[in-house]
Amino acid sequence: MTVCEEEDARVEFQVLGPLQVLADGNRVPLPGARRQRLLAGLLTAANSPVPMARLIETVFGDEPPGTAVKQVQNSVSVLREHLNDSEHRLIVTEESGYRICVCESALDSLRFTTKIADSRRHAAEGDLYRAIDMIGSALGLWRGPALDGLGSTALSGPAARLDEQRLGALELRARWRLELGQHQDVVDELTDLVPAHPLREALHAQLITALDRCGRRAEALHAFHRLSTSLVQELGVGPGAGLQRLHEQILAGHSQPRRPPHPRRDEATKPGTTLPAPRVGPAAPASPTPRQLPHAIRDFTGRTGHLAALDALLPPDGDELRSGQAVVISALDGSGGVGKTTLAVHWAHRVQHRFPDGTLHTDLRGYGPGRPATPAEVLDDFLVALGVPPTAVPAGTGARSGLYRTMAAGRRILIVLDNANSAEQVRALLPGTPGCMVLVTSRDSLSGLIVTEAAHRLTVDVLSRTEATALVVGIIGPHRAAAESAAVDDLVGLCAGLPLALRIAAGRAAAHPNITVADIVAELSDEDSALDALSRNQDPRAAVRTVFAWSYDQLTPTQARLFRHLGLHPGPDISTPAAAALTDLAPREVRSLLSELADAHLIEPVTHDRYRFHDLLRAYAAELTHHRDTERDHQRAREAVLTWYTHTAHTADRQVYPTCTRLTTNPAAPPHPYPHADRDRAWEWLTTERANLVAALHQAVDHRLDQHAVQLIDALGFLVLTGAWEDRITTATAALQAARRTGRPEQEANVLLARGEALAHLRRPEAEPDLTRAAALAQDTANIHLQIAARTELGQITRRQNRLTEALRHFEDALALSRGFGSGRWEAVAEGNLADLHADLGNHHRAIEHGTRSAGLRHAIGDTDGEACALATVARGWQGTGDHQTALTHARRAVDLGRTSIGSHDETLAPPLTILATSLHHLGHVTEALAYWREAAQIYTDKGLDADANALYHHIRTAPPPPNSSLPAPR
Repeated sequence: MTVCEEEDARVEFQVLGPLQVLADGNRVPLPGARRQRLLAGLLTAANSPVPMARLIETVFGDEPPGTAVKQVQNSVSVLREHLNDSEHRLIVTEESGYRICVCESALDSLRFTTKIADSRRHAAEGDLYRAIDMIGSALGLWRGPALDGLGSTALSGPAARLDEQRLGALELRARWRLELGQHQDVVDELTDLVPAHPLREALHAQLITALDRCGRRAEALHAFHRLSTSLVQELGVGPGAGLQRLHEQILAGHSQPRRPPHPRRDEATKPGTTLPAPRVGPAAPASPTPRQLPHAIRDFTGRTGHLAALDALLPPDGDELRSGQAVVISALDGSGGVGKTTLAVHWAHRVQHRFPDGTLHTDLRGYGPGRPATPAEVLDDFLVALGVPPTAVPAGTGARSGLYRTMAAGRRILIVLDNANSAEQVRALLPGTPGCMVLVTSRDSLSGLIVTEAAHRLTVDVLSRTEATALVVGIIGPHRAAAESAAVDDLVGLCAGLPLALRIAAGRAAAHPNITVADIVAELSDEDSALDALSRNQDPRAAVRTVFAWSYDQLTPTQARLFRHLGLHPGPDISTPAAAALTDLAPREVRSLLSELADAHLIEPVTHDRYRFHDLLRAYAAELTHHRDTERDHQRAREAVLTWYTHTAHTADRQVYPTCTRLTTNPAAPPHPYPHADRDRAWEWLTTERANLVAALHQAVDHRLDQHAVQLIDALGFLVLTGAWEDRITTATAALQAARRTGRPEQEANVLLARGEALAHLRRPEAEPDLTRAAALAQDTANIHLQIAARTELGQITRRQNRLTEALRHFEDALALSRGFGSGRWEAVAEGNLADLHADLGNHHRAIEHGTRSAGLRHAIGDTDGEACALATVARGWQGTGDHQTALTHARRAVDLGRTSIGSHDETLAPPLTILATSLHHLGHVTEALAYWREAAQIYTDKGLDADANALYHHIRTAPPPPNSSLPAPR
C-alpha cells in the first residue's frame, strides 16, 4: 500500500529541484543534512528497496563511522516522526534496508515521467499541440537542478539522470515545435539553454535549424561555428554527420521549408467548424546582401588590358565551380595617385553581378597617417555586413577569421581590400573556399601574397597618352576638347599621365567655363609655379601638390586656415570637437567648415562629425601650414588640441574608473570642454579615439610638450581593458622620456608603473625592474598613492612567481600605507590582495577575513568590479575550509557582479567563474562546473592571455572526478 491509498494522506515529495516535502500544501521542515540525504536516497528509488549499504554511502560518503547503521536507523525514526508515519506505512523496513512507498501524485518525479509518457502518446496520435502542452506541464514541475544542494556524491548519479530526463524533454518539445513551424519559440527557449550545454549536439542542431528557418542564417552559422570550436577544443572531434549536413544545407541556401501549423485537435473536431486555411507568418527578414563598393567614376577611361586581365581571373559560374579550386586573389600595385582604387572599384562594379552573395569593401589605411586598420577591425565590419549581429561577433582575430571563413564558405563573394601595406595585413581577410575572389590594392608589390597565396600580380602604371586624352575629353566634354585640342594635348603632356593630376586639372576647367584649358596650361607651364616639375617627369607628388592648390585657392581664409591646421592633427581621423580645439573656433562653426571642405573633396566624411584626409591631401595640408603659418602658430595649435585630448580623456577616465586615484587630478580645460553623458558614452569615446589618443601622446613627446605627455599617459588606463597591452607599453615607453625631462621623480614613477603593470600582465621579466624603480622614486617623493601602487604591483609579480614571503611584505606595506588614504579604494585593494595571498598560503580563515573587509570597502565606494574580485577570494577561502555551499553563495554573487564589468573580465569574471566551477565540481555538479570552467578559459583566450587559458583547459582535461564520486573525469 502506498501513502496515496490512505484517504487522509496529503503528503507531497519534490525532488525536481531542492528537496522539499509538503503536507496539506505547507512545507515540512526536514531535520539535518544527513536525514535529508537519506530521504532523497529513498525517493530516487521510490517504491523499491534500498539496501542499507547504499543508504550509508548516500548519507556518509566513503568514510562512514562505525555507528553508521545505527545512525541510519535513528534517522529513519526521526523522518517517520516528522512525516507522521507512526505506522511505518510510508517508510517500510525491508530485510536489506528500507523502501519508501509513494504513488504518482505524491512524488513530482513520478508525475513528470507519466506526463512525458502521455505527451509521447498524444504525439503518436498526431496531436502535437496537446503533446506540447503536456510536456510543458511536465517541465513546469521543475524548480531547479534535481536534488540541488544536498552535497552527496552518491546522489549525483540519480540527480544527473533526472536532469538528463529534463533535457530530453526540452529537446522533444523543441523537435515538435519545429515540426509545427514554431521556430521563434524554439529560438527563444534554446538561446539561453544551449550555452549551458556547449557540447550537446542535439540542442545545437535544433537551435541552428530554428535560427535558419527564422531567416537568421548568419546566426545559425555562428552557432554551428561555436559548437565546432568547442568540440575540437574539448574533445578533439568535429560535429556529427547530421550536423555537418545541416551546416552544408544552410551554406547552400537549402533551408528546410517551414511546415504550416497543424490545427489543434479540439478545434478541428468542433461540429460545424470550417477551418481556415493554414497561415504561415512572414519570414523574418533575411540579412541584406552586402554591396559595399564606393560609387564608380562616371568617366572611367582606359585600363583595357588591366580589365581584361582581371576578367580572366573570375572564378567560373555555377556548376563549373570545382571544389579543388583555390580562392582567386589579385593584387594591384603601383605608386600613389596612379589610379589603383579607381580601377579596382570600376572593375568590381562591372562584375559584381557574378557574385550574388555580396561585395565587401574596406580601406586598410596601409599608407597614410595614423595606425593602419587591423585585420580584427575589418573582420568585425565584414561579419556584421554578412549578417552577424554585432553582439555575436567573437573577440580575437583568430575567432573572427574562422567565423568569416565559415560565413564565406559555399558563397560567391567579391572582396575588395584597398590600400594594404603588407601581405600580413591581408591574410586573415582571405576566405578559405573557392567561389570568392579577393582584389587587393597596395603601393607595395605584396610579394608575400604572390609567393604563399599564389596571388596574381598586376602593376598599374600611368595612363597612356591616348587614355589620358580620352579622360580629359570625358571630363570637359567633346565639344570643348575639340575647340581646344592643342591645349588639351599640352595638358595631357604636362600631367604626365597621372590620373589624379589629370582629373583635378580637367575638373577645374569643367567647373569654371570662363577659364580656358589654355589658361590652365599656362599656369602649369609657368616657371614660377611648382607645377613645372610635371614637365620634367619628376615625382608625381609634386604635380599633385601643386594641382591641389587650385582647390585650396577657392577656399575662404577661415576654410583655408582650418584645412592647413588639420595637417597638424596627429591621428588618422578627427572629430568636430577636436578640430574646433585645433583651430580655436566654436564647434558649431567648425562643423559647418568641415562640411564645406568635404563638399570640395579636400577631406572625406567617415561617420557623423568625423572626417579624414586622403593621404596626399594630408601631406599637402601639412606642407601648406609649414610654409604659411609660423612655428608659434604650430605650437599653439598642437598645445590646444593636446589640451583638448588630455582633458577629455581624463573626464572619460573618471567616468569609467570613478574610484581610481590618478597623479593628474585637474588637467587644464579647453575653451570648449567635451562632456560625457554617462559611463557607457565615456567608454565609447575612449575606444573610438584610441588611435588618436596614442598618436597624440607620441606627438606630445616628439614636440617636447612633456606636461601633456605625462598627463595623457595617466588617462590611458582604458587600454588595459581593451587588451591593448602593447599600446600601453609603447606609449609608456615614449612618455618616459617626457617624464624624465620634467625633472619630477613622481612623474617618472607614474609612467614606470603604467609600463610595469602592462609588462607584468604579459609575464615579461622587464616588469620587476620598472616597478622596483617606481617604488624607490615614490618613496623618495613621499607620494603615498604611487607607493601603494608600486607595492601592489610588486606584490602581484612576486606572488605569481611563488615568492610568497616577499609578496606578503609588499601587500602588508601597501595596506599600512592605504589606511585612511583617499576614498578607501587602495585599502580595499590591499585587503583583497592579502586575502588572495593568504588563500595561496592555505590560511583560509585569514583569507576570508581580509576578503570580507575588501568586499565591504568596495561595496561602500560603489566599486562593483573590485567587489566581484573580493567576493571571489572569500569564496575561495570557504572552499579551503571545505564549506563548498557557502563558497557557492559568494562565488555566484561575484560572478553576477563580474558580468557587469565593462571590459576587464579576465580579472573580474574569469576568477570567480573558476572558483564557482571548482565548488560545483566538488559537489558533483560536473556538467555545470565544466561549463563555467570553459567560459573562464574563453575569457582568457579573448584577452590574449594564452598561458592562463591553456592552464585552465589543461585543468578541464585532467580534472579528477568529484570526491567520493563514481563519475568519470572530464576528457
